[in-house]
Amino acid sequence: MSADRSHAAAHAALRLPAPWRLLSMAEGLNVDDARLKTRFAGIDLPNPVGLAAGFDKNAELLEGLSCLGFGFICVGSIMPEARYGNPFPRLVRYPSRQSIADSMGVPSKGRPFAVDQLKRRATRRVPVFANVGGFSSEQIADGINAVQPYVDLVEISLMCPNVLAPGEVFDEIAMLRGVLDRIEGRALSAIVRVPNDTTQIPDRFAELIEVCVSAGVAGLKVGGGRRVPEPGLGTGVGTLHGRDIFDAALANVERAAGFARGRIPIKGNGGVSSAADVLAMRRAGATCVDLYSAFVYQGWTVARDINRELAPLWQTSGRSSDVAAAARLAS
Repeated sequence: MSADRSHAAAHAALRLPAPWRLLSMAEGLNVDDARLKTRFAGIDLPNPVGLAAGFDKNAELLEGLSCLGFGFICVGSIMPEARYGNPFPRLVRYPSRQSIADSMGVPSKGRPFAVDQLKRRATRRVPVFANVGGFSSEQIADGINAVQPYVDLVEISLMCPNVLAPGEVFDEIAMLRGVLDRIEGRALSAIVRVPNDTTQIPDRFAELIEVCVSAGVAGLKVGGGRRVPEPGLGTGVGTLHGRDIFDAALANVERAAGFARGRIPIKGNGGVSSAADVLAMRRAGATCVDLYSAFVYQGWTVARDINRELAPLWQTSGRSSDVAAAARLAS
């Protein structure tokens, strides 16, 4: 199948939760180990390995996804109104590198649909985060206020690189200030996704983190995606994900931790695919991680497999010793 058809097929399969409950029990997908318990941004997680935003954009698949052993699930981006997104093809695989280029263009069924799905979900054993997007501070703030009662944390998405024209200037810090002014005390239950472009400008990166700390934002998400030309995509350009960006994501997390100086927790994202990667992210300063490309390439056992390796090392390996632990796993 093409990547786009595979994506649609996976969605269709996960709409039926009963088979995934049976598979979870048969395959031991939920690793129930007290050593993996993690607290991030005020939320208790059963383990530090989550599913990143982008797979379940409309909060339609939570019953099935909750069976797969993730420590949390991030839905979205939830957009104010229904959007078609960019033209197909939207996904290109690079299997030998376990990487993907995407040009989704934030397709969405709209905020009312997603909120209704979140209201009606039956399974609540796995924490749910909601990535909320929009093209103005008002839109994002309205989305946060609508979604927050039904999730554990809101992830503020300040931009999507696939909807910006080349050379377009985006003032992400002004947008963030506008959002924070409008949500008042709700910042305590929100984390901010640092735009990938911002991580490449040290002064902007540091300033954005200071804004978050001053406003009492609960946490940060830091990744390493970058735009790449790709003629196989309908737009001819997309964002790179997967193993190709892990080193950049790791460096960005380390820099974020340096700017934050322990004042705000960090969720690492970008190319994580093994227990060694999770420990490396922790050494760099992340409290937890989320992944997506590894779910594509390794399948529904990815969280279980990582957590089984991680359990003996997670609580005993602090930032100073994670290098050795990660090296042992990698070897």
